[in-house]
Amino acid sequence: MTILFAIGLIASLSTSTANNGNSTNQGEQATAANNSSSTLGANSGSNQAANASITNSISERYNRTDEVPKNQTEQVRAREQATFQYRNMIMTMNCTQNCTVSFTADEEVAPKIFGLNVDPNQTMTLTMNLTKAPLQGVMVNERNLNFYLDIEPSGALKFQAQLRLYINQTELSQNVNREVNASRLTWMYWNQTRAQWETVQSYMDQNGYLVCNTDHFSSWTVAEEASEQTAIPPTQNSAFQIEYIAVIAAIALVAIAVGIVAYKKRK
Repeated sequence: MTILFAIGLIASLSTSTANNGNSTNQGEQATAANNSSSTLGANSGSNQAANASITNSISERYNRTDEVPKNQTEQVRAREQATFQYRNMIMTMNCTQNCTVSFTADEEVAPKIFGLNVDPNQTMTLTMNLTKAPLQGVMVNERNLNFYLDIEPSGALKFQAQLRLYINQTELSQNVNREVNASRLTWMYWNQTRAQWETVQSYMDQNGYLVCNTDHFSSWTVAEEASEQTAIPPTQNSAFQIEYIAVIAAIALVAIAVGIVAYKKRK
């Protein structure tokens, strides 16, 4: 009996050790899996940094990444955020009223990520055209980021809106084939009355979006403001020209005075 009891005790201890070993291995595997998931999540977050502010709390998301929109009609329900993703544009919209939107994009436009918040006084219908060249009647903006966003409502309405464009500073200069100072970027709209581009106060938010507020729609773009030109001091030639003009003017005055005196003497 003693021998049988000893054998049973040894078997029990062996089983317990094996179970503890399996538990340890499983725990290590779980930890490794969690670490892998964390690493994958970090990489995913890094790759999706551009979408950070438009992928949180999204009520509706429409993925049509295989097509460029051509008069594509979409619906945005009141107070429900919606994101529309196409081949070369992403538009995230928030409206306080129901909104119908028609999207059209130029295939030549490099991918852009936009955001639009609108607070209108009634339901509305918007037509949006994303183009590489300005629409008819709009002048080319030489310092823009190679896109024009035309936004037109179907009728007169009052509203407050916010426009956003994600700025990828790493690819910025490469996309426009020139060096761009991101700190000088600003939203601009086409003023039809003055026939010129108007600068709108803009700022960069914490998610990398260039933001501006407006109360009207028009043709919009983002452009780099020209740096202030410093005054060029007059050269020696220009100084000589000024002196020469002054001498000529003095001679002319003397001639006029002599003529007046001679005229009076003849009388």
